[in-house]
Amino acid sequence: MNQQEALDRLKEELNLPFFNGKIEDKEYSEEDYQKMKNDLIKYFDDYVRNVEN
Repeated sequence: MNQQEALDRLKEELNLPFFNGKIEDKEYSEEDYQKMKNDLIKYFDDYVRNVEN
């Protein structure tokens, strides 16, 4: 999948319709995509969700 397809899929799967992340303009394999998605979820959990703690 290309850069735009990866961004569109992230928006849909993570339920973030206004997500405007900057990702490299390349072809993403399913493995690349899943790693990127998991990294975003981990970042959110570690840095955003835990702000109140």
